[in-house]
Amino acid sequence: MAQIAKKNMKVIVSISTSGNKYVASVYSYNREPILYGFVALFILILWAIGGKKGLKSAVGLIFTFICIIFLFIPMLYKGYSPFLGAVIVGILTTIVTMYLIAGLSVKTIASILGTISGVIIAGVFATAFGYFAKISGYNVTEVEELVFLATKTHINVGGILFAGILIASLGAVMDVSISIASTINEIYDKNQNLNYKQLFNSGINVGRDMMGTMSNTLILAFTGGTINTLILIYSYSMKYNQIVNMYSVGIEVMQGISGSIGVILTVPLVSFITAKLLTSKAIKRII
Repeated sequence: MAQIAKKNMKVIVSISTSGNKYVASVYSYNREPILYGFVALFILILWAIGGKKGLKSAVGLIFTFICIIFLFIPMLYKGYSPFLGAVIVGILTTIVTMYLIAGLSVKTIASILGTISGVIIAGVFATAFGYFAKISGYNVTEVEELVFLATKTHINVGGILFAGILIASLGAVMDVSISIASTINEIYDKNQNLNYKQLFNSGINVGRDMMGTMSNTLILAFTGGTINTLILIYSYSMKYNQIVNMYSVGIEVMQGISGSIGVILTVPLVSFITAKLLTSKAIKRII
């Protein structure tokens, strides 16, 4: 896309050479200061509002970004399964993030186990949906570029879509897990006479209030990413059979529903694990 340059505007220039000839073109506006400025502002706000835990959350976020760029992507290039790579990154980032936020405690262990289980569940449902609906990673946009890249590397193009669903679901599942575990832990701290069943029911009751909002968050996030497609569908007045059988629509439904199922099933899982750990005498002696 052409960039319009104005006087005193800082831009990135692309220079190509051919013998003694030089050809320069404006590549883009220099956005680097703005990008780093907004990231710094985000971290400052997180630190100011969240205090020490907010700063630790920022560290966890940076660690997640490093894992994706320097672990997940290189694994794809070397031919590892995208699904396996996403699971490994999910486990590492969950452990580090939860430990930074809550330290070594029952709620940390419970939220880690719940998050990992919920994300894997989302991936399994997405894979099953893709299998029965005949949707694979070859149905996504920019697949031509990925297929060409696969001829030069060992990338498994077909599995990238489902790996992306795992990573996209991670944040929502992690949020539900730590919220449920923290709530049950707080209730137990106030009244240690509560038994496993009472703690489990408390977690389920809290989780029911979260299911709708978190599922809505996932579906809206995926829908927001395909808003251009929705506008085109509306503009061309496509028939129902056309819309419901489009690859793009099927992919968005698969992403939103599988992620939401992961979130929903995380609630009883985390409630069960947290209640069991808090009422376990063996765990109390260790932690």
